[in-house]
Amino acid sequence: MADRPHLSDASAQARKASYRQETEFAPERFERFDAPRYQFEITRRELWQSLGAGILLTITLPLSAQEPDAARVTRSPRQELSTRFLFSQTDPIRVLTGKVEIGQGARTLLAQAAAEELRLPVSALQLVMGDTDICPDDGGTWASLTTPQTVPAMRQAAAFARELFLELATAKFGQSADALQFTHTGITSGTRQLTYFELAELAESAKHPADAALTPPAEWKTLGQSVPPIEGRAIVTGAKRYASDLKLPGMLHGLMVRGSHYNGKLATLRGEPKLPQNTRMVRDGDFLGVVAPSPELAHEAANSIRAIWRANALLPETRLHEEFMETAREPVAQPGARYPGLITRGDPLNAYWSSQRRLESKYSLAYIAHVPLETRAAIAEWKEGKVTIHYGCQAPFLVRQEVAEAMGIPETSVRILAHDSGSAFGGKQRGEIAVEVARLARDTGKPVKLTWNREEEFTASYVRPAGLLEVRSGADAEGRLRAWEFHNYNSGASGIACHYDIPHAWCGYHPARSPLRQGSYRSLAAVANTFAREMHMEEWAAILKQDPIAFRLRHIADERLREVLERGTAAFGWGRSVRMAGVAQGVACNLEKDARFALFMEIQVSGADVRLRRALMVFDAGAALNPDNLKNQIQGAVVQGIGGALFEKVDYADTRIRNARLSRYRVPRFEDVPDVEVLLIDRREVPAAGAGEAPITVVAPAIAAAIHRGTGHWVRELPLLPALARIVNPGPAAEPARR
Repeated sequence: MADRPHLSDASAQARKASYRQETEFAPERFERFDAPRYQFEITRRELWQSLGAGILLTITLPLSAQEPDAARVTRSPRQELSTRFLFSQTDPIRVLTGKVEIGQGARTLLAQAAAEELRLPVSALQLVMGDTDICPDDGGTWASLTTPQTVPAMRQAAAFARELFLELATAKFGQSADALQFTHTGITSGTRQLTYFELAELAESAKHPADAALTPPAEWKTLGQSVPPIEGRAIVTGAKRYASDLKLPGMLHGLMVRGSHYNGKLATLRGEPKLPQNTRMVRDGDFLGVVAPSPELAHEAANSIRAIWRANALLPETRLHEEFMETAREPVAQPGARYPGLITRGDPLNAYWSSQRRLESKYSLAYIAHVPLETRAAIAEWKEGKVTIHYGCQAPFLVRQEVAEAMGIPETSVRILAHDSGSAFGGKQRGEIAVEVARLARDTGKPVKLTWNREEEFTASYVRPAGLLEVRSGADAEGRLRAWEFHNYNSGASGIACHYDIPHAWCGYHPARSPLRQGSYRSLAAVANTFAREMHMEEWAAILKQDPIAFRLRHIADERLREVLERGTAAFGWGRSVRMAGVAQGVACNLEKDARFALFMEIQVSGADVRLRRALMVFDAGAALNPDNLKNQIQGAVVQGIGGALFEKVDYADTRIRNARLSRYRVPRFEDVPDVEVLLIDRREVPAAGAGEAPITVVAPAIAAAIHRGTGHWVRELPLLPALARIVNPGPAAEPARR
């Protein structure tokens, strides 16, 4: 047993710097709550109070003990990484992780990782996720880092615990390790048993084992298997409880009072509101809300308040690209940063102007909303100066930091209990609702619940950044690309690097001013950058009259990416489309999050009406740790990508977002989704890459390529359908066909 490792001042600073790198430096950054920052550490006494009964085994591993890719992917300045297990006399082994479950399968995958190394079935473990008082800070659940970063750390910690317990049991029983067996409750030798609780007690004074080797992939019994979701039955039967289902005894209900203007400021209140009995109004600057015994009374109280808001006119959408160009800043290379602003190789400028053939193109994409199945919901309760917040968030430690800063209290006075959320897609990383509910609950003496409605999801949160992308490139007389220059304005740098074998290349991201608050969205800016890169390659293939796949293969040196394209070409039947009018095929490939993949899409297009017929995704993410869940993630990403590719767009004008409800904002429907087949290339010898975000990046360019092959029209902006409608039916009233 060991004390929780206290971070030194330098280490604490590094942890917060890591979060700021993930969120503020990132091109997808957005405004922070303007509050002081505190750096307090939890004490040993406070830790034991939060744990209750049980023995906490803390395993501290140097970062180098992880699999090699983990250190590269995390780029964290921290010099230690802790993964913990909690053992009690009655409960299953509890595995603690700062990651959360938002529908991506992290609970099952991390349980598989621990079970594999502990030589136990998944059913013997219970995952505790996202409790900031007892779980390690594994970073936010974002950027597809759970698989490449947290799985190796979990495996290493479990292997360490396994070897430690084996040594203790061997000494206690006087037998070799081969004669011992792991069970649900402990290690046995014949009829004798040492429980894990007893072993954890013995571990307090034990020496650490010298070696804790990971199980080789050839010997995996749990990893590599399609283990069903741990809570799958509860999910499909409706028994599963999410953040919005939570109730606490004596709970009150909060409701925010917001103006109709986007980002409006509270000017004044007109008269005294006639609040219903037992309700109260909470005002703090521009913050205005109510607390009541029931949701109905909360709405009645909110409606009684006559607030006057100062409107801020939004930049007209027609001037958006001009604004990006006028306010764009020059890219700055950030050594070691996860989002490089500038990538250069060779001499792209001279190579471009000396090329025999040159091509310049512009691409763009609109703001879109996250539209999670479940809107944000949180409960806050204050006791003795400490607030506990139940919230379905993606980054509980970041939310804890933001709440502490906003409320002016130390982080040790904030506990975030992350509950499973009905999807997030990058939209629940931050602490907006957590700060709001903490403010509402601060003076009530009772827990307060706050649930955003759908309109608040559109207007009080952030959107995926819009972007303008400029690409120019040059080819030699044989049609081989020699020069590549790529500019992204506003939408971000994620996925900006060109993976094609072009000797002279420059890629830069230009931060710019945005009229809408913008932030992380599934795959960050990789959707924008992949769309521009793949469409530019498609245009070159058309100019040179070459097959798009053959042209790409001429410029791909990565053997795994080549195999993805080649296997997909054969499996999809590329070029052997059904002989029907308007039927066409398109393709796009990518190397993202260290995965290699290609999407083949077949569509039927008539005028501005596009129907997706079938799709094949060939995906190589290294080792497939849970093949069925991996396929589910890929198919889900393709479905989500259809919305942003074809019709999703946040419509705003004057001072308002005009389509802030699902009756006005189009998301994919069953009729929009083709049959999506997934072909996995399972490379057990290669560390697993993240796959939750990457597949969405190739959806738009694959569809746009098929549209060109079917119509002859290049559509260079997202969403595609409104743009195609303007091309096919030019005029101010042009609209895409609606079904």
